[in-house]
Amino acid sequence: MDKVRIKLNSTKGIEQILVLNYADRMKIIDLEREDEKAKSVLFGKKNNLGVRQALNCDVLMAFLTNREFGWPENVIKLMDGDQIIGGDVADPVKLQKYQDHSGYCVFGNIVVELNKLAKKDPSADPICMVVDPKPFPYIDHIPGVSDALMASPSRFTDEYLRMRSQSKGKKGCVGTFLLGFNINSHLFLNHAECASVRGIV
Repeated sequence: MDKVRIKLNSTKGIEQILVLNYADRMKIIDLEREDEKAKSVLFGKKNNLGVRQALNCDVLMAFLTNREFGWPENVIKLMDGDQIIGGDVADPVKLQKYQDHSGYCVFGNIVVELNKLAKKDPSADPICMVVDPKPFPYIDHIPGVSDALMASPSRFTDEYLRMRSQSKGKKGCVGTFLLGFNINSHLFLNHAECASVRGIV
């Protein structure tokens, strides 16, 4: 675990690291369920696949970021059944082009294709916001570590992680992420940090 911490501490844009325990996992599960029940104000249902996958990893960590962190792109998909009708855009130049184009509607950093939205059947299931995980290759080279991924938590979990890290209100921290990865436990000495809760979400 020390090698993982060292690598994270040396990664540009990462401010603070938390190793999350079983109680943290249970709390995050409750918060994410609360978020899914609340639904998205604009887009209906929400399915955070990234957080679900992170919670099922052997080790769960979190980190807080500043503006220098390489924010993941193409994390959010807006789905109308099997059809993608929109998603997130991180590049401000591309985002401005979408804002200036009459064929798109922009909500924050979410871009929606208006022609696909107009064709939506009102009687069909509501739009679903799917939040995908992203690979986290920074630590995959560390012996014993595999399947590393990062996930964008809900606003409820974001608030919890900021409180947990005692960074609430600090101006430098602009985002939080969950980090999950699997391990070969024979290569780690502290098995208490690596208790798996696979299958609970």
